[in-house]
Amino acid sequence: MAKKPTIDLISQNISYTENNQTIKLLKFKKSNMTLDIAIYENDKFIKNSNIVFAHLPKNIKSLIKPL
Repeated sequence: MAKKPTIDLISQNISYTENNQTIKLLKFKKSNMTLDIAIYENDKFIKNSNIVFAHLPKNIKSLIKPL
């Protein structure tokens, strides 16, 4: 059985705060271990971006379980 190349995280509503910004996780791309994220500041949308899985806080990594 083939593994899904991306995991949709929007429905899981995973977010964390860093540098006065709220980071919400949108999608996890298994092929290159990156995440699509949305960045909010004071509940106002700033931008969409992507980050490497390794840069997530440890407690958030455990929620995603990339294997």
